[in-house]
Amino acid sequence: MKRLKQFVVVVLAVLISISGLWNPSVTDASWKENAPVTKGEFIKQLVTTLGIDLQDGEVPYTDVDADLKPFLEAAIRTNILTDITETPFGPNDKVTREQAYVFLIRSINLRDSYSMDTLKEFKDYQAINPAYYQELSAAAELGLIDKNSRTFQPKKPVTKYEMQTMFHQYETMFEFITVIHTNDLHGRIMYNENNKELGLAKINEIANKVRRKNPTFLIDLGDTFHGTNYVNINRGQAAVDAMNAMNYDAMVPGNHDFNYGQDQLLALRDELNFPLISANVLKDGSPFLDSYTIIEKNGKKIALIGLTATDTAVKTNPAGIEGITFEDEVTVATEMVAQLKNEVDVVVGISHSGVDTDTTIANEVDGIDVIFGGHSHSTIESPIKYKYGYVTQAFEHGKALGHTNLIFHDGNLVGVNGFLYRDSEDKTEDPAIVEILQPYKEQVDKELNEVIATTSVKLDGERTDVRTKETNLGNLITDAMRSKLGTEIAVTNGGGIRASIQVGDITRNHVLSTLPFDNTLVKTTLTGEEVLASLEHSVRLYPSENGGFLHVSGISFTFDPKKPAGSRVVEVLVNGEPLNLTQTYSVATNNFIAAGGDGYTMFSLENVEFDSGELLSTILIEALQSNKPIPSVEGRIKITP
Repeated sequence: MKRLKQFVVVVLAVLISISGLWNPSVTDASWKENAPVTKGEFIKQLVTTLGIDLQDGEVPYTDVDADLKPFLEAAIRTNILTDITETPFGPNDKVTREQAYVFLIRSINLRDSYSMDTLKEFKDYQAINPAYYQELSAAAELGLIDKNSRTFQPKKPVTKYEMQTMFHQYETMFEFITVIHTNDLHGRIMYNENNKELGLAKINEIANKVRRKNPTFLIDLGDTFHGTNYVNINRGQAAVDAMNAMNYDAMVPGNHDFNYGQDQLLALRDELNFPLISANVLKDGSPFLDSYTIIEKNGKKIALIGLTATDTAVKTNPAGIEGITFEDEVTVATEMVAQLKNEVDVVVGISHSGVDTDTTIANEVDGIDVIFGGHSHSTIESPIKYKYGYVTQAFEHGKALGHTNLIFHDGNLVGVNGFLYRDSEDKTEDPAIVEILQPYKEQVDKELNEVIATTSVKLDGERTDVRTKETNLGNLITDAMRSKLGTEIAVTNGGGIRASIQVGDITRNHVLSTLPFDNTLVKTTLTGEEVLASLEHSVRLYPSENGGFLHVSGISFTFDPKKPAGSRVVEVLVNGEPLNLTQTYSVATNNFIAAGGDGYTMFSLENVEFDSGELLSTILIEALQSNKPIPSVEGRIKITP
């Protein structure tokens, strides 16, 4: 009997094979197409489809392997995965239809909510998890879910074929226009591996890859032309040459783009192959620059309105902006949106005003769609939706690069999603941009790599330190300023100190990176009352970082941050003696502060007795070469416990 059964099985197998009813390759392919997809597989495919930059980073899940981890980190970073807790993710669990559509909709970052009416038409509507109603209502209204189907089957596992169909619908039903955006480069135009600064050559390589996939435009949000030796020596020309070759579409000037003075900014504007725009900058009551530009991509007209921070009036040298005023950004944005919104499909702001102002605009200006920001050096991993518009910003110095998608459905803007790129080994430099920048690099390297001194201690110029407390570098600089001019007091603003100097050899490059501004040493006079007012102004924002925080020499003071701003300073000593409010004191400072920069209105150009014409960087080099001991943090600025 056993042999008979074996014979029958063999005969049947032969007959089936001869008849063609069994084809291993067909069966295997069909099985694969109908195999259920896991949650891990679906998220991986979604992140890949969106092109989200994969980065190192931790995830809270306890059951995720190394291969899947960067994809889940990307999904968390862009809010595709929410309500994150330290629990198992279940990467091998079958993804259900309701979960899959929720992930798809979250990835769009919708601007509006949708009615549940269409969703309620499905017979099994009540089987849907109520937590998913919002996303699934959108999926139904936008046509991702077949409205003609009588049932939705929310708990049914998604097959590979169904997943492929979902992503095909996703890519064909929605239209993507991508914006690549840079902000607050502060002259970091070269790739810097140690600092993870992408540089313009890597940025352009990324932009070109995106251009091959989507209609794309490239914008800059200001503070680009000034900040490092690679641009300061040529007064911004190196950045202009590279940005022209990169085919930037528009730029808004930041406060530090005025550092060379308004005439040089206009000269750079005339060299640009793309518009430099700002709607709220006036010169003698008339527009200083064009207010906006309109870019057409893929049949869509997109208006870009430039906005420059009103505090530029106190955050650049007043001598360079004589006659220029900066109008309120919210007021100007409201006026410009009213003028343009009926002429274009999308209205965006390109803003160097800071995230707080951008958020206010997004909440108050009806008709604004997106605000691409700078100035506050904020890290916004994925665009944030407010009442009327979205806000995004990409950190600083090219350590991040913004990728934002404007997403259209049936011609209407329905969502704005995006992410930030970071440096990694797989990102390469565009050789054409490297070639443009190379002569500038060689010039700077030759002149600035000369060793001019050494230090056995780190000179602390970290941004968070020089803007909140006394540092040894701040003490060294102000001591050198006071000694050079023989004054009783010296003060300089922490915002002018841009980098630390590490232990070891010091080159001119290091010094100019630390003090990149063309600020000169000046002598002025202040009354004791004005000295006190300046110290109150210095600490008014503490503990927040403040570029106007003063470093001092010849003076020591104590303040109480628990007291109201304007009445925090409780003790002031000048060379060991109590401050006399009616006495006049000689003060060494920089020409930025002397002209009222950073809001120091108690200083006045009328009181300047002498402008040495010497850069603070030169004063620091002389101090470093003097072989005098480096001052420590010695209690010049004390905080009451």
